[in-house]
Amino acid sequence: MNIIWEDLKFFLERLTFLPVSETMKLGNNGGFCVSTNCALENWIYCPERITDRKTVEDAVKFFDDRNISFMWPVYDGGAETLTEAGLLYAGDLAAMSLNPANITHNTDSTLTVEPVITPEQSEEFARTAWHSFGGGIDDTPDSYFALIDALSHDRENLSLYLARKEGKCAGTFLITHEAALMGVYYFAVVPEMRRQGIAGEMMKEVCRLAEGKKIVLQATPSGRPFYRNFGFKELFFIPVYSTESDIF
Repeated sequence: MNIIWEDLKFFLERLTFLPVSETMKLGNNGGFCVSTNCALENWIYCPERITDRKTVEDAVKFFDDRNISFMWPVYDGGAETLTEAGLLYAGDLAAMSLNPANITHNTDSTLTVEPVITPEQSEEFARTAWHSFGGGIDDTPDSYFALIDALSHDRENLSLYLARKEGKCAGTFLITHEAALMGVYYFAVVPEMRRQGIAGEMMKEVCRLAEGKKIVLQATPSGRPFYRNFGFKELFFIPVYSTESDIF
């Protein structure tokens, strides 16, 4: 299995260990469903080609019972069984990587990036990320606060960071702690502060934190142009299925 799928598995397994999560084993090769009780972070992970209709139906029922949407990234083809069971193609995630060795570090003195350690920082991260990914400024749900708080306590495997521009919350990102690479998640800038170079400066900080490790991520269609312009290479595309066609 390639490093992109290994990193995705690493992150999703972290979700399964959170106190806010519910999980279900899927198949016999390490697959699973994980629900965090939050609209933005519910997944099906299966490291094999799906050919069994009942496996698909069991996975869908897991989320239907919780009345929540999910994302199912498809490994090594095999989407026919998913579509036959009624799932919809929702788009592609682009598997991308970057060697950070020659990237200049953050040069914007008005932008600070701090690790999320305190409960107050966790709340700020949740509000900032929720708003950055399309939510309202003041409508972050309790389930999202609980998810981010749980993630912030897994410091052995993950680190959350909050970016501030002239003291105002500007963006967020999460990095994974793995031996040979570093995954990036929750990388986003609030809408009202975009097109000011903040994302580029944040990514320079990600490169500094990588300490020479290869950086990998799975980019949504909207994020792809930024990562390409920064220097990430597209490796392949990951089709994503769900019961909804508009989940990105």
